[in-house]
Amino acid sequence: MVFSILSTKLFIPTIAPDVIHRPHLVEQVTEGLKAGHFLTLVSAPAGYGKTTLLAEWISTHQGQVAWLSLDEQDNNELRFWIYFVSALQTVSQSSGQKALKLLESAHDFDSQIFLTELVNDVAVLDHKIILVLDDYHVISNQAIHSGLVFLLEHLPPSLHLFIATRADPRLPISRLRVRGKLTEIRISDLRFTSDETSEFLNDLMKLGLDKADIQALETRTEGWIAGLKLAALSLQGLANTHSFIQAFTGNQQYVLEYLVDEVLQRQPEVFQRFLVETSILERMCAPLCNAITESSDSVNILAELNRRNLFVIPLDGEKYWYRYHHLFAEFLKSHLQRTQADDLPMIHRRAAQWYQSNNYPEDALRHAFAIPDYPYVSHLVLNNWRKIYHQGRLDTAVQWLETLPSNFIHQSPPLGVAYCWTLFVRGDYDRIALYLDDIMQVFEQMVALGTLPKEHPEYNIIRQQVVLLKAIILRHHGDVTSAMKEIELLIPTIPELDKTLGQTVVDMAYTACYSQLGYTYVAANDLVQAANYLSRVSPHARRCGNFLALAHATFEWVRISLLQGRIDQPERVCRQELALADQPEFADYPAFCLIQLALADVLIEKKSFEEAETLLRKGLETARKTGHVFYLAQGNLIAARYHHAQGKSTIAQDDLQKAEQIAESIHNHFLDEMIAQTRKELVSKPSPMQALIEPLSERELEVLRLICAGKSNQEIADDLFIALDTVKRHVNNLYGKLGVRRRSQAIIESRRLGLF
Repeated sequence: MVFSILSTKLFIPTIAPDVIHRPHLVEQVTEGLKAGHFLTLVSAPAGYGKTTLLAEWISTHQGQVAWLSLDEQDNNELRFWIYFVSALQTVSQSSGQKALKLLESAHDFDSQIFLTELVNDVAVLDHKIILVLDDYHVISNQAIHSGLVFLLEHLPPSLHLFIATRADPRLPISRLRVRGKLTEIRISDLRFTSDETSEFLNDLMKLGLDKADIQALETRTEGWIAGLKLAALSLQGLANTHSFIQAFTGNQQYVLEYLVDEVLQRQPEVFQRFLVETSILERMCAPLCNAITESSDSVNILAELNRRNLFVIPLDGEKYWYRYHHLFAEFLKSHLQRTQADDLPMIHRRAAQWYQSNNYPEDALRHAFAIPDYPYVSHLVLNNWRKIYHQGRLDTAVQWLETLPSNFIHQSPPLGVAYCWTLFVRGDYDRIALYLDDIMQVFEQMVALGTLPKEHPEYNIIRQQVVLLKAIILRHHGDVTSAMKEIELLIPTIPELDKTLGQTVVDMAYTACYSQLGYTYVAANDLVQAANYLSRVSPHARRCGNFLALAHATFEWVRISLLQGRIDQPERVCRQELALADQPEFADYPAFCLIQLALADVLIEKKSFEEAETLLRKGLETARKTGHVFYLAQGNLIAARYHHAQGKSTIAQDDLQKAEQIAESIHNHFLDEMIAQTRKELVSKPSPMQALIEPLSERELEVLRLICAGKSNQEIADDLFIALDTVKRHVNNLYGKLGVRRRSQAIIESRRLGLF
């Protein structure tokens, strides 16, 4: 998958030492499980202790419990179900493994197929799993709701769901209630009783209130735990608590707003300023807070806020990173907007500068866009886009550039060049020509006016980039001779860059020139020269960190090698380059999806279909998620060849059609040629399955694969979770289709046909 799983979303919350234990609610949840209910719904507004209750119940439960804390980003259907399965796997590694494979290859996600596989995966478990979905109210995607409805309607006995939410989810709650399959914990259950309110205010908060005042607070807050906590914080240090309590009125929304103001006013001035100014941060650490508040005491302030339970939540065991309670943060930001609106741009600028200095470019740009100061944003984009781009994170680079006003792209040669390279990776060469005219015109004006003299280091970088982009357009229009001349004139000038710009820029220049010259020789149908130049890219690309160019060049070189009938060397090269992805600092780079696709293509030729399928699935999914539509199209063509080799002609045609649909949107004639060649291969090159009397079914192919692996009928039955008699029936069927009588003959025939 492309995005990394954030492990803290799967952590079960710990119970604070000052919590009010609620054994009657714990027992209510336990009784629901004993009664065979398969959904426990904890539904109440914010601040009613839903998460705390579930954490307390888990601490008493002896079974296996998985946890998933949801947030707004989980409204993506694919992301939601990946996290769902990942949560299950925290307690049972085998849970949902087959279903997860469907997700990882889900360039066209079919939720019903995935959920059916998930139900089947979980149904065979010999133990029960409870999965808690916390903060489900953030989910608004109807497709996710529908998927959960399907899951609830087919839930196996081995899985029980807990849902904690501020609002009732769009699920068949009434039907589940009538069928006796639902445990409900609602506001009336979660409200603090008089005894719990007294215990909280007097035993924990040490306020020493009399019975009448406790009753008054309980009545006014209606047992709302967050309201009571805010009230208790406001009461601390007051001489006349009774007058405050008597004046304390209003519904929950206004009470919360009033109490937040009261809490802020009761804090030392340095704490007030700290709370308000750091409220813009999604997460915070002491050095970052020092930069935001221009102070040096944030370590102590964060520790004291945490000690006071002032809505500060540690995100790690070392208590280095924190966040505010979401509701508290919202009101702090509202207070900041009301009271210090003029200071907001400077506060965001401080955050952007800290994130930039500490190598968090995406956070830096988020705050820079919030200022908004587009010249400053442009400066940050230029400082960061190349690194993001070289990693293959095209979607992020495009988002940054396309969020800028369009005139910034057209009127700034560095930004225009950056945007054109994103168009190159997307295969959208026609639009490069539209931008390049403006880039060249502005560039020439800057040189003529002396704002960018030829002696300036930036002059040579932009000039080189413009020449390469011009060569791409010439190549796209069929003028490969002129394209070659443009690039060949650049190569002798590259060593001069070392004097003013350093070795890294030299390597970047060689990487770009060798790559583009290689692609141009491909367009000229001189595959020998093309392979020669593409093979030179790797050492330079590695040194300058341009892994996207490395992957792109490797992909194209492998394609040439296969056309020339070479297999072994391309496989070695692919595995060597993919070894980079095993290094932690490169593990999440999407660029390597291209090499995965290239290696899959090689393995298809070798008929190593199992590994080819794995690589193909990963490469396609990464290309889809990160916006590499040009490579997604090429991956679909490889998928078409893979499925054709497997005898799955209908699926192969579907893959081909997906590539054709992408080609229609970007108008890239190189892609059109690849599609035409693949279409020709699918028609002219019969698949091994076409030589059979009758094609083998999917299940028969699975059985045959296990036979070739030396498995007995019983072992095959165990592996596929089917009856022994069913295996025997499949074996007899495939013997007939292969025209053989014995197991050894079936193995020989399957290898002759290239099935395995």
